[in-house]
Amino acid sequence: MKQLHYNENKLALDNLINKSIDLIYELANENKARPIFYPMSNTVVRADKSLKAFEKEKPKVSDADDGVDFKILKLNLQMSPHDLTNGLNNLDKSSISILLEQKLNQQVKFLLSLKDRIDDTSSKVFVTGDLNAGKSTFCNALLRRKVLPEDQQPCTSVFCEIIDASKDNNSVEEVHAVPHLSTYNIKDETTYQIFTLDDLEHLVYEQEKFSFLKVYLNDVRPKEQSLLRNGVIDIRLIDAPGLNMDSYQTTQVFSRQEEIDLIVFVVNSENHFTLSGKEFISSAAGEKQYLFIVANKFDNIRDKERCKQKILEQVKNLSPDSYKDAQSFVHFVSASDAFNAPEGGGDGDGDGPDNDDGFSNPDFDQLEASLRNFVLEKRAISKLLPAKNFLINILKDIRILSEVNQAQYIKEKEQKLHDLKDIIEPKYDGILNQSIVINDTILKLMEKSSSSIYQFTKDELNDSIDNLGDSQIVPYQGIQFAYAYAQETQRRMIDSIISAVNKCEEHSKMQTSARVEEIIKYGQETLGDEFLNDKKFQPELMFTRRRDLIKKNLIQPIELGDFFDPSIESCLSWIGLPNDLVSRGVGFLSDYNPTSIITKLPLTAITLREQLPAQLTLHTLYSSSKILTVGTILRKLYSFSHVLTPQMMKRVAGPVLLGFLGFSVYYLINDIPNAFPRKQARKMKGQIQDLEYVHNNADRISKECRKVLNYPLRQVMNNFQTSIDKRGQEKITLEEQIKNSELSLNYFNDLIEKIDYEFKLIANVNLENVNTVD
Repeated sequence: MKQLHYNENKLALDNLINKSIDLIYELANENKARPIFYPMSNTVVRADKSLKAFEKEKPKVSDADDGVDFKILKLNLQMSPHDLTNGLNNLDKSSISILLEQKLNQQVKFLLSLKDRIDDTSSKVFVTGDLNAGKSTFCNALLRRKVLPEDQQPCTSVFCEIIDASKDNNSVEEVHAVPHLSTYNIKDETTYQIFTLDDLEHLVYEQEKFSFLKVYLNDVRPKEQSLLRNGVIDIRLIDAPGLNMDSYQTTQVFSRQEEIDLIVFVVNSENHFTLSGKEFISSAAGEKQYLFIVANKFDNIRDKERCKQKILEQVKNLSPDSYKDAQSFVHFVSASDAFNAPEGGGDGDGDGPDNDDGFSNPDFDQLEASLRNFVLEKRAISKLLPAKNFLINILKDIRILSEVNQAQYIKEKEQKLHDLKDIIEPKYDGILNQSIVINDTILKLMEKSSSSIYQFTKDELNDSIDNLGDSQIVPYQGIQFAYAYAQETQRRMIDSIISAVNKCEEHSKMQTSARVEEIIKYGQETLGDEFLNDKKFQPELMFTRRRDLIKKNLIQPIELGDFFDPSIESCLSWIGLPNDLVSRGVGFLSDYNPTSIITKLPLTAITLREQLPAQLTLHTLYSSSKILTVGTILRKLYSFSHVLTPQMMKRVAGPVLLGFLGFSVYYLINDIPNAFPRKQARKMKGQIQDLEYVHNNADRISKECRKVLNYPLRQVMNNFQTSIDKRGQEKITLEEQIKNSELSLNYFNDLIEKIDYEFKLIANVNLENVNTVD
């Protein structure tokens, strides 16, 4: 039943190890996706200084990290003494994440080794300790044979694993030396070299050639006395190099812990625990609850009680559980005195002594009995308890790390939500709304300026075109120079139009320049004084690409008819009547021409009644009497017409006709300087109207203004867009961080639940009730 319980607990631990590996893999993946926050107070810094010196200079940690104590997941930072002060502060989250990932991978490897160890039916006893503490002598005493070389000077520099030859090597005693980078396989002799036991004297010094030595021995003692061949389980004894021999060997000793079921730490009673010894035991305490502490060379101590008290006090701090049961786990012996039999045993055949005559040391006998009892009878504790303790410690560390990150992400999420709602979003919305307002303001300014320039250009060109032909603009040299006069007049008219266009362009330049300054001012008020501070507007560069084709379109061949433009108005002006009188006369004639009179007559009685005044005034009566008087005069003229007889008309008609023709010719010739501009002006106006010249130029100039104003507008909006993009990216980044915080928070919440469930499963593994094996 005890074996059955042992097997059940072993399977349960196997399953728990697999679950723990899965949790660590999940944690590592989370760390890759979103670097995990690691409290810096749990970082172990290693430098070229003693532990005491470092403890004095160790940087203080914040209150947020107080109470966090990792046993397994402490990070080791290799730093120089120069970097001790500021080194921790210089490490960013990603660097810590890489270190944590490496640490997690190490724990996965350790758990896999731990699983192999509890599945292994044999038990490995690891004998280590400080340099020259007597480890080899102690191993020989346990074996009742002087197998391993002993010397006052340090001798063992290669790991020596002592194995029962009767079961694993056909009872052949020999040494298998495994070279570096070779994987040992007893069935493959290419993986090792075979030596005799006598060769151990020099093999233990070949650390540069061999990684470890497999020493196969036969123990002919009864099963109740033998440690290697006990009849219950296979036990392998490993003698390790001293911790202070060199840094490489010390590292190797540390790394072999994962293969070990039980550690026997041999300490020199004269020197007590060294720094390396303390570090090793502290490292082993993460997994192993109990360690055997052997204070060797105790016979050399005068004040033995005082020595015991000091060593026990140190054990209390290093391994509290071992101290609680010090009678079983802390022993004070002299291994060299405990073994007095000659090397090779009493019969000289190399199989060791066949009795116990050479051993009469009660302290060593008690140590050996405790060791056999712990390894054999309390196998569940010696074999399975370290695995259970390591699982508890690693899960505690992961849970602590999860709780720290849980609190961190809750705080981080709240802070980032506050930043998003109270800082980033108001700034983003503010600059977005401001950009819309500024854009609308500038667009309205541009539209107003363009419309104003368009209307100004249109009015200016219309006035210029309307004034064409009103007066003589070129001196008239006589009829013999009429053609040259006509050419020059035509050119001057076109130049006057072009001059009006230039005037409109200059006006547009001034207006555009003023608007550019306004837009820049808007930009500087909202975007800062540096906005377009290095740019200068050059209005003279406007309209440089214009191609005005009005000359080509308006210059037409001059014809004879272009010199004559008879009209009553021009005739009266030519006679010498004042221009205002001529204008009134022409207006009067136009008002009283038959067409105007007919159109003004009322067509209905209602219209007539509406046009008549409400009452006849004296002025109306007076006007009516004048009309009657005019009628009387007309009747008299009619009566005078009887005097004009046909004969009389014939005599008068000839001279009158000749006089009229002469007057007309004289008038037409003298009216050429005025007739040509009038005639040419009418032709040009018609052509200009057909070309839509006024609209096209007004549109061209206003578009040029709009085009120029678009540049500062684009600069304003580009700067706004840059600010909007920047704020928007901050907003997106913050939202992603909040999302990641939520994902991480949910992950650690789930991880804590999984760990708590695994703790319940570990609590069901009751090893204390399964101590012995049938």
